[in-house]
Amino acid sequence: MSWVNRYSTDTSVSGNIQRLIASSAVESKAIDRIDQTILGALQADGRVSWRELGERVHLSATSVGDRVRRLEQAGILTGYRAIIDPAALGRELRAVVELSLRPEVIPEDFETALESRTEVTFAAYVTGAADYAIMLDCAGPEGLDAFTRWCKSNGASHTESRVVLRRVVG
Repeated sequence: MSWVNRYSTDTSVSGNIQRLIASSAVESKAIDRIDQTILGALQADGRVSWRELGERVHLSATSVGDRVRRLEQAGILTGYRAIIDPAALGRELRAVVELSLRPEVIPEDFETALESRTEVTFAAYVTGAADYAIMLDCAGPEGLDAFTRWCKSNGASHTESRVVLRRVVG
């Protein structure tokens, strides 16, 4: 499962990309400002054409294509996704669920079962009081209730849920 972060090309969000690229892990991959702009544009719209990208960065479509392939080969650009509006599918409630497993439950077994839950958009094994942090989009409070009951019947000893009121970043 993966959490999808989208960045637009406005300055408030492109700062996030610049901070990420300035980190030592990414810096070692030889990324320049043009690559940063290309990555930001692709995160905002993964279907943007190389010609349009070229116009934004003042390069030919061929040069942009070469850069995109290099970013893919370097493992920096790892894929393309469709962003789906959960509300359009009747999933108006977004929640974060933290849960702890009972000691006898094998984490990998729980994770395999969790992958079948279509309302889950992100799940991570985490440090701290809980074992997992899970983001889900569900059909109202009854969907959240059904998910937490499913978790308890599949090995969770404790769940704590938080309803997302509004998205701040990402």
